[in-house]
Amino acid sequence: MGLQDEGQAIRRSDGTAVRWPLWDTGWGPERAAQYARRRRSYVTASPLLLDASGRAELRLDFPRANAGKGAARLEAARAIAAAYGLAARPVHREPLALTVHGDAEDVARLADALPRVLDHAEQLASWVARMYGEWTRRPAHAHYFEALDARERRARARDYRTAAFRVIVAALTGPQPTAVPQANRVLPPWEQVEAIAAGIGEYGWVEIRDAYDPAAALQLLDAAERIEAPAAARRPVAAAHGEQLALFDSTSAAAAGPVVVIPCSGPKLDRPAPAGELYTGSLHTHARRTADALTAHGGTVLVLSARHGFLPLDQVIEPYDHTWKDAGSVTVEELRAQAAELRLTGADVVLLTPGQYTQRAAAVWPHARTPLAHLGIGQQRGRLTAMRESADQYTTAA
Repeated sequence: MGLQDEGQAIRRSDGTAVRWPLWDTGWGPERAAQYARRRRSYVTASPLLLDASGRAELRLDFPRANAGKGAARLEAARAIAAAYGLAARPVHREPLALTVHGDAEDVARLADALPRVLDHAEQLASWVARMYGEWTRRPAHAHYFEALDARERRARARDYRTAAFRVIVAALTGPQPTAVPQANRVLPPWEQVEAIAAGIGEYGWVEIRDAYDPAAALQLLDAAERIEAPAAARRPVAAAHGEQLALFDSTSAAAAGPVVVIPCSGPKLDRPAPAGELYTGSLHTHARRTADALTAHGGTVLVLSARHGFLPLDQVIEPYDHTWKDAGSVTVEELRAQAAELRLTGADVVLLTPGQYTQRAAAVWPHARTPLAHLGIGQQRGRLTAMRESADQYTTAA
């Protein structure tokens, strides 16, 4: 979306004017600093990781503090990411973390917009909560609360605000409402939070896809960790108040079809051989047959070795004796670098691996599918057989 600055109005390439919502300009330094601190308390983001095809990955972490609101904000972030056309996936065994994947420009926009949108939703939800508080103090509504003790009142108020936040996020991430349910004066507030919060959401609706600062998005891209490749070419960046975010060539580096990772094995040939032939252990060979079925129509099979990391099937190596417990085992950082060198950072990945293998590979691809996770060895073999027999169904599954 190329934009040109025209004073306070900014225009899209089709000529329509945009006035960016949720900016902190004109607030004065003290309020702007408070706003910045508040945004940082909602979510922290890693630097962007970019590949040469113009795709990006971003990790988002949501603090556990603030009365346990991290989980609600994580779910809100998933909905907001979807509004930006991005995929957001949970991080394995980290309940308050997400990774976001997609077009680099959209990821940069989201990274700047997300704390602003969360703050806007929080302010609207607080407004709804204040309305609830006023309701509790009015004599005409006293009969709603007479049967509740102090603990129950606090729980009602907390649940009411949580529900209001959810409704408001749904309103902000959808199209601008044309009609909302009306509140009913006869019912207690906790039975009509949908209507009350939806009304506030309508009042506070903004186009959240425009809720980012173009200059800030450009700074995020400039500070990103890039996976250099000959096809990558940086194009000029526009002046301070405009926007030109088309920075990368569109040549795709991702493999056609899934990347399927299988484990190495202790048993090996007694001579140098390609990784696709060297390992002779039963689980390895079982996983290899399933991997071949999953990639029959395109894709890549990699062997994960504790000593060497990710090995293409045609890479020739010497026999060795090494486990994850041994000193000098490949690190997660080295595995990430190998995935980047293979240009597979944003690939669709299936891990046909047990235990330690899955733990390390999932740190490289948090969005990977892990069909063998938490299964015993016998169950793993059964799952591999079932996947092999229905490979087409599995590879096309969402």
